[in-house]
Amino acid sequence: MQFIVRFEVRQPANVSNAELVAIWRREADAAMAAVEAGAVKHLWKVSGQRVVFAIVEVESHADLDRALGGLPIFRELGAGVSTEALPIYDYSTFAEDLHGGVHGG
Repeated sequence: MQFIVRFEVRQPANVSNAELVAIWRREADAAMAAVEAGAVKHLWKVSGQRVVFAIVEVESHADLDRALGGLPIFRELGAGVSTEALPIYDYSTFAEDLHGGVHGG
């Protein structure tokens, strides 16, 4: 299953800039390892914001939850990170279904 995941990082009042950068460095190492392992297919940072988008491929919804819960940024910032995960699939499949009558018509 593939998901597009939006991460938004907010700096808690009790976390200094230096601490936030150190946490984000550990997260970057974990993220790049996930890319190398193939679990993260694409990864983007939004310019000028503390927002990251990822295309993640896992076996199940539960595996996504486990993977996100194990990330350094979640473990270290807790409520300072929010996510939105949307299940996705290739548009070409949708297009084929449209031509096959799956979606009415």
